[in-house]
Amino acid sequence: MKKLFVVVLALLIALATVSPAFAAGSPRGPFALVAKISAIDPVSKTVTVSVLKGNTLVKSYIGKNLVMTTTASTRYLYKSSATAVPTPITFADLKVGNAVSVTGTLTNGVWTAARVTVGANLTCLQ
Repeated sequence: MKKLFVVVLALLIALATVSPAFAAGSPRGPFALVAKISAIDPVSKTVTVSVLKGNTLVKSYIGKNLVMTTTASTRYLYKSSATAVPTPITFADLKVGNAVSVTGTLTNGVWTAARVTVGANLTCLQ
């Protein structure tokens, strides 16, 4: 009986440590994507984009809308051509319909933008 109790206790401990690992199994990591802005929420400082292409983390979202959360450290840039030097802009300069490239991090289902670049050179992807 004592051995059975020890085995059951060991199994319960093992399940308790494994379960959080499965819960944390949602995709996470750095992302890079090219998209078109479909909505902007100036109150919550979010940008909804329609994904055109992206890295491995983004591939399953191509053709779908994603909400990008921005923070005080998010950088906004404008690039007039592929070889142009990026010019700093602000969140207020973003417009629905802009072609953008976005880099950032996906954590716990939240897409947080580190950099949003509006680019005239991205219009061919629209």
